[in-house]
Parts: sequence; structure tokens; C-alpha cells
Amino acid sequence: MRTYHRRPWHRSGLVNLALGLFVAATGTAQQRRYLVELGAAGAYQSFDSVTNLGGSPGGVARLGLWLPLNFSVEAEGSFASPETEGTGAQSVSVRTLAASLLYNIPFGASSSFYLKAGGGTTRYGSGGDCSNSGPVICGSSGAFLGGAGFRVGLTPVVMLRAEGALNRNKSSSTGVTNFGANLGLSLMLGSKPIPDSDRDGILDPRDRCPGTALGAQVDVRGCPSDSDSDGVPNGLDRCANSAVGATVDPSGCPRDSDSDNIADGIDRCPDTPSGVLVDPRGCPRDSDGDAIPDGLDRCSETPRGATVDALGCPGDEDGDGVLDGLDRCPRSPAGAAVNPTGCASGQAPERPGAPPAGAAAPAPQPAQ
Repeated sequence: MRTYHRRPWHRSGLVNLALGLFVAATGTAQQRRYLVELGAAGAYQSFDSVTNLGGSPGGVARLGLWLPLNFSVEAEGSFASPETEGTGAQSVSVRTLAASLLYNIPFGASSSFYLKAGGGTTRYGSGGDCSNSGPVICGSSGAFLGGAGFRVGLTPVVMLRAEGALNRNKSSSTGVTNFGANLGLSLMLGSKPIPDSDRDGILDPRDRCPGTALGAQVDVRGCPSDSDSDGVPNGLDRCANSAVGATVDPSGCPRDSDSDNIADGIDRCPDTPSGVLVDPRGCPRDSDGDAIPDGLDRCSETPRGATVDALGCPGDEDGDGVLDGLDRCPRSPAGAAVNPTGCASGQAPERPGAPPAGAAAPAPQPAQ
């Protein structure tokens, strides 16, 4: 390739296409698997000042093949017809054929950003004889292509594609670097939806738990979340804050077989009778130690050691004010004055023992 009339650096007419069509990522995975990309775009090409060529509109056609691991390869051809600058302007045909490797970075459900690099050839002028080209750049040269761009899904198979690129080639005396931008459409041929077998929003290739129950909330791996670790996943768990260790039903709510408000699995006394007050372990409370649990005990402050009935209340067989179980003389004469052990003066105790320390002495009974 030959060049003529090296001129000062100048980029008249260079258009910088805004890449403001970038779509915010939705956080969802790519929903389709792509195979073949067929595209066309309108382009604008600016040329290095050494070419003596002004900027020019043109076009790009491309055919790509998608590979695993987000790579793709594509062949492309571009054309432009710039004019020489200054008096006696001449139109010059510029053609580039190249092949490139792309690394695609998905975002959202159907969009991607990409970087590309490749090589090919650029030809200036359409004839084979450059001897009489005058002040017009002419000939062919190897070219390095680099660029970046993005695709935005308009439909499942049609994408808007924008790209900024450079074309670096070399004349016989100096390097030539041209810049361009293009905007067009890509048709994704042979693309297929990526399945989501358990419909949890995590597509099968990324889902590590592909058999998740419908309605369960999952993490980024597609595995069920279970905030209370009860085996029932969030989304299906109607009691998402069950205590650790509690036995739950299929809806995730704690079982309580004895209805004492202490969940099975935590309840150490799961057969507590209905109505009994229990401690934090689920076992009956008996504040006065008479073997009648609180909640059923109608006399919950019975002195320790007194004999009680089924309701937890103490008896006094001889009516002397000393409770049965504490009374050493349980059959004292009616109306007899008795001491704290329940015995009248001179009466021999019928049962050993004494009232517990602190037991209140009954008032002496008046003589009849």
C-alpha cells in the first residue's frame, strides 16, 4: 500500500456514537443459548490524516458463531467511500475483510457487553494498478482490528448492536490508524430458551438444586433458603421463625402434642396433661411440692409435707388446725387445744416426725 502527501493530523467529521443505550442489569441470568449471529449495521469511519481522506458513512455485515464459555468468533466485511480532502476531491473505495474473537459478558436476561480482537486486510482503491493514483492512498495491507460494544435484546432473537472499533494497518512508510463506530441489528439464528426445570428462576446450567419444590425461595445457586433450619424452605414455611430444634409439620409450623406452648422436639415432657403450667423445658411446675401441678392445683401454696386431695388442697381430719401430713396426732379429740404438732396435752403422738421448720402453729382450740 502506498500513501502520498503526508499531512498534519486531522479528524474532520469524526462522529462519536454514544453508547447510552446500556440497559441496567436485571440480576437475572441469560435466558437463551445462542448459536449463530447474522448482523448488519450502518457505520461511520474516520481516517488517519496520513491517508488524506475525510470521514465517511459506510456499512458492516457480519456472521458469527457462538462458542462455550461466553466466547464467539465472527467474520465481517465493511465498506466506506471517503473522498480526498482539498481541491480536486476524489472518491476512494475502502474495503476491510476480517475475522475476530469476541468475549461476551452477559448482563440482564438478554443483553451483553463484549470485547473483540482480530485481523484481516484493508484495501484502499478498487483498481489493481496504483501507479497513477496521484494523491490518493491505494493498495492493500494487513489490518489489526480491536473494539468493544454491546447488544441489547429487542425480542428473543433480535438484538440492537452498537460498537466502537479501530483498524490499524501499515503503509510502506508509516502506520495508519482509523477509528469507526457502527449501529445495527443482529439476528440470533438457532437460539433456544435455556430451561428452568423447577421454575425457581435459576436456569438449569446454574441450578445446583434442580428439584426444588415449586414456591420455595432459593439462593443464587438455586438451592432452597431455610432461615429457621427446620427443613421447610422459605416461601413454603408458614412459620419462618420456628425455634431451633422444634419438630414442625409440613407447613413449617411447630407441633405441640400436649398443647403446653412448648414445641415438640424442645418439650422434655411431651405428655403433660392439659391445663398444667409448665417450665421452659415443657415439664409441669409444682410450686408447693405436693405432686399436684400448678394449673390444676387449687391450693398452690400448701405447706410442704401436708397431705392433699386430688385438687391439691390439704385436709384436716380432726379439725384441730394442723394439716394432715403434718399432724402427729391426726385424731385429736374435737375441740381439744393442741400444740404445733397437733397433739393435745398428754396425748401421745400417733406418728413420728414434726412439722417442717417455719410451719405456723395453729391457734389453740377453746375447751368445750
